[in-house]
Amino acid sequence: MLTIRPFLSLLTTALCCLFFSVKAQPGQIIVEADPGVELVNALVVQNSPEFIKDSLADPYLYRTTRLMRISYEYFASFRSHPAVKKTQWMTDKIGTGVYLLPLFYEGFPRPRRHTPVSSEILQAIHPDPDSARQFVEDYIHTLAGFYQNADFAAFQHRYQSVYELAVSQVKQNLPPANFIPVMEAYYGTRKSAYRIIVNPFFKAEWGMAWQVLSRRGPIANQIASPMGEQLITGNRITDTGYNNAAAIRNLSVHEFGHTFVNTLTVLPVFATALAVHKSLFKPIAGQAQYTDWETSFNEHLVRAGEVRIALALGLPRVAAQLREQNEAWMYLSFFEKQLSVYEANRKRYPTLKSYMGQLIDSLSALH
Repeated sequence: MLTIRPFLSLLTTALCCLFFSVKAQPGQIIVEADPGVELVNALVVQNSPEFIKDSLADPYLYRTTRLMRISYEYFASFRSHPAVKKTQWMTDKIGTGVYLLPLFYEGFPRPRRHTPVSSEILQAIHPDPDSARQFVEDYIHTLAGFYQNADFAAFQHRYQSVYELAVSQVKQNLPPANFIPVMEAYYGTRKSAYRIIVNPFFKAEWGMAWQVLSRRGPIANQIASPMGEQLITGNRITDTGYNNAAAIRNLSVHEFGHTFVNTLTVLPVFATALAVHKSLFKPIAGQAQYTDWETSFNEHLVRAGEVRIALALGLPRVAAQLREQNEAWMYLSFFEKQLSVYEANRKRYPTLKSYMGQLIDSLSALH
């Protein structure tokens, strides 16, 4: 999980609640591109030249940013546009949370806010909520100016086949049909829908998640950049980098897992209890973006949940691989042990929420 700025820890600690209608059956995975996410991405890309490496400097990064490079070069003449500068300013404030802002609006190129911006996001932008809301309004209307000035619709039309291929590749590599029922049974709660938002014109191997509220219930969302190398044959893009079933399954368990875990740990009763154990926080080698105890707790629990859900899906080799990949997470085995207690006592603890207090109390053994 790539973090542009530390706000990702805030984001995954306090998942945003947006309100809109999504047409989906309960438990269905929707795969699509989101115009607002793509518009912000085009601006973030202009502020991210450090990822645009040539094939000698960084062969792997070169192969996994081919589509990002297309966006970078396409909008290069607009690099001094106010929207690029304001995106950098907003990124400095809320990091990857900048991708969420247009989701509170609809109707580009004449955006209208359809639901209040999350208070957690506003607090990260400015301590005064009225000032924060004004900053967001100003930013969104600057985005609208970029949409018009850069003819962003023409870019989307030109690369419509890329979005279609990305969506198609993800759909062909979705987790098995029992994935959602197993995950929902494990956490003890259901979502009305699951949404994977493809973000093909960004650096590979990055994702983020949050829960939204619709009229029919909570929707679990993840934004997913390519899983690996993209291929261009002649002038045609033949692989968007999403043709990886294992990566899509693992990322889905992880990112969707956050929508089950993080919505619990922000509840005052659990947040207060967690804070008692903040001395347990230790930096994770190679994971500098995780800088506080609450985020570390969430990540440990989600990663332990990945292992246990892999076992529930009948994938012991995947579980072993996940343990190996997460060996730097020093409390992982402890969290796995506590989850095994949860699994063995589901009559007493029918949901993760009903077990969360016991899980937090068990942290005393780590002091």
